[in-house]
Amino acid sequence: MALPAVTFPEQSNIIMERRDFLSGVSATLAVICVGGLAACGGKGDDPGPANPPGGGGGNPKLTVNLANELTTVGSFTISSGVVLIRLAAGNVPASFAALTSTCTHMGCTLSTVTAGKIVCGSTCGHGSQFNTDGSVSQGPATTALAKYTVAINGNTLTVT
Repeated sequence: MALPAVTFPEQSNIIMERRDFLSGVSATLAVICVGGLAACGGKGDDPGPANPPGGGGGNPKLTVNLANELTTVGSFTISSGVVLIRLAAGNVPASFAALTSTCTHMGCTLSTVTAGKIVCGSTCGHGSQFNTDGSVSQGPATTALAKYTVAINGNTLTVT
């Protein structure tokens, strides 16, 4: 004799509830992940320096002939990802500051050095200013500029 088929309607509801639960959890996680990624890339973020700090060997970032460039205190150049400023007389490394030319606020290239301040006056238009040691003088930037190493051999200054 065959046994009658037994069905448990409660189980089908449980399975649907689990499916609904898992779908809800997946959708919630997707929203959280997208929101988190959006928060990491907003325009007001301070991503930090785009160029890593120098100090190692490797290829020079910038080479300058001190016989005819940066001859006066306060003179500067912005080239090859570097802001190089003459701080004092004498052709010794301590007479120069070499910093990344990438603003730590929005990644724009710094535009000028005025009254001892490195200014982000580029098309970003945010106006961050930095001291010659790389520290922030005026925001919106909150992170200092990365420093590079200066070496001098004769009249040739090299930034690495």
